[in-house]
Amino acid sequence: MRKLAFWGAVCAIFMSVSCERSSNYSQLLKAEQRLIDDYLAREGYTLLDEFPEDTVFGEREMYHFPDGIYIQILEKGTGDTLRRGDDIILRYRQMTLDEYALVEDYWSTLDRPYPNEIVMGDLTNSCEGWQAAFDVMKRSGAHANVIVPSQLGRDNMNVVPYLYEMKIRAVPR
Repeated sequence: MRKLAFWGAVCAIFMSVSCERSSNYSQLLKAEQRLIDDYLAREGYTLLDEFPEDTVFGEREMYHFPDGIYIQILEKGTGDTLRRGDDIILRYRQMTLDEYALVEDYWSTLDRPYPNEIVMGDLTNSCEGWQAAFDVMKRSGAHANVIVPSQLGRDNMNVVPYLYEMKIRAVPR
């Protein structure tokens, strides 16, 4: 009987700890959304109700894909539409969304001698948020600002959204 009581207490402790963790994670996700909302308001962005068919965005307009990325196409690029399996070159700046943003630059050869080469549709050197952005950017030379929430991002250990300024270029076949 004592063993049963002991194991019952152990199970109760594990259950309470796991429930506490999930509620903490839920709170972190809410805080992340507040951070995104605060950034958009501070920078004067307007969220569009529909994605522009011609992919032309105003200076301070973004579109939020439901449960996904926020994107603003700055240049729509040229040439054929890129497809899954195509190789692309990516240059980007990664920024936190707080008032004192931390920036990592991978924009030029001064920042990083070789650009990231990524395969469209492959998460090996990428993340779900980037791939979603590439699908929307579509063409070589496309340039966009993209907010990637933590659930779609590269950092699986933290609940931190990032703003990426990214430019893609097709690798010649």
